[in-house]
Amino acid sequence: MKRLFLVDSSSLFFRAFYAIRPLTSPSGLPVNAIYGYLSMILKLIKDERPDYLAFCYDRKEPSFRKDIYSEYKSNRSEMPEDLQKQMPHIKKVSDLLGIKAFEVPGFEADDIIGCLSEWGLTQDLAVYIVSGDKDFAQLVKPNVFLYDTMKDTKIDAKGVVEKWGVSPEQFIDYLAIVGDTSDNIPKYR
Repeated sequence: MKRLFLVDSSSLFFRAFYAIRPLTSPSGLPVNAIYGYLSMILKLIKDERPDYLAFCYDRKEPSFRKDIYSEYKSNRSEMPEDLQKQMPHIKKVSDLLGIKAFEVPGFEADDIIGCLSEWGLTQDLAVYIVSGDKDFAQLVKPNVFLYDTMKDTKIDAKGVVEKWGVSPEQFIDYLAIVGDTSDNIPKYR
């Protein structure tokens, strides 16, 4: 079965930015996130040899979730200035590597990954969601897996149950009960 890897680019470049000490180019441009992101992507390509690969990006403007819940992600601070400076260069990586990138106004990378994941199944592909974000556990099902490149782990439905104690089908309810501090969703009282 051919494999489609959907990269939650936002998750990866934040991880790269914080995982690698500050680095700058000779002109003074911060490059630690660029370097880390490219290293992770090249390792993914080398080690996994995906048949298909797509980058999915969050956009700067709020998603439709902000209309539903005004406090959504309101606890998050602004993107660090040194990371902001690297963003245009990180996005050029997909072009330079010839990899398709997706971003849609009003939607998050999560939404795009969810849609492309379902599309991949209709094309008889095994889908690997490349992210460290637990929210994607709700998408896991036969032939859909979570792949955390930092921990080099692939999680199937059994792995979701082992890690969080609930099945992928129950994951939305689980998050509704326990809340999600990263998205500023309060736990059920």
